[in-house]
Amino acid sequence: MKQVVQNYKSGELAVLDVPVPGCKPGGVLVRSAFSLISTGTELMKVSEAGMSMLGKARSRPDQVAKVMQSVATNGVPATYRKVMGKLDSYTPLGYSLCGVVEQVGTGIDDVKVGDLVACAGNEHALHA
Repeated sequence: MKQVVQNYKSGELAVLDVPVPGCKPGGVLVRSAFSLISTGTELMKVSEAGMSMLGKARSRPDQVAKVMQSVATNGVPATYRKVMGKLDSYTPLGYSLCGVVEQVGTGIDDVKVGDLVACAGNEHALHA
């Protein structure tokens, strides 16, 4: 399947072939019919990618706090490797879609295969 992704270090946007995800317990696998990449949230991510490290830090003080906590816990070298690895990897864009339920995980009783559904939620409705 295809997925829209961004490399936060370079700002590069790409459409990649990725494996179809599995359906986890408590989850639902949906075949996307239509999806939305927000001009607000997603555009902010695209514009942040072009910033210097200082610019990224200024725009995301919450992430700076996480980095400082990691430095205190894991040390500078390990934190540096982790941050650089995250910046130089592809991150999926998009968190809003509608489609047809393909699989239903255990523990889900109110949705069935074939239902038309709308999905939203960062890191829960990542889609391709």
